[in-house]
Amino acid sequence: MPTRATKESTDAYCPHCFLLVERDAHGDWPPSPTRCPHCKLLIGVGRGRSTPAATPGARGTAAGVFAHQAKRGDDAGVSKDAVRAAIRSVAQSLGSRPERLLMVDYQQRASADQSLPQLSEVFAAFGSWKRARREAGA
Repeated sequence: MPTRATKESTDAYCPHCFLLVERDAHGDWPPSPTRCPHCKLLIGVGRGRSTPAATPGARGTAAGVFAHQAKRGDDAGVSKDAVRAAIRSVAQSLGSRPERLLMVDYQQRASADQSLPQLSEVFAAFGSWKRARREAGA
């Protein structure tokens, strides 16, 4: 984030997964190294982002971390139909086909919308992100 006066506040996003980490951050954020609660990667001093926007290709940074976290989860309560519907819904809202939806884009929406299955539930239902989005696109 660019240098700001301490009185100015803005939301702070992780530079790896582009998910919201802190609301109303002041100045260069973070003031000390901070671990992202979403992707668990370290955010260096002043390296937070003021927007969730990413450059093309940058979204893969935390995808492996999300996949590993999701595969370790024990979530098994969501049906395959619910997961397929959620992937279709997120893809449509982003103007994308379900089979082209990026996992990190889905995670960004799921972290803000508790009605969507979390990634760990997607992996529990399908075993992999690719399989889930392929079936959602069929």
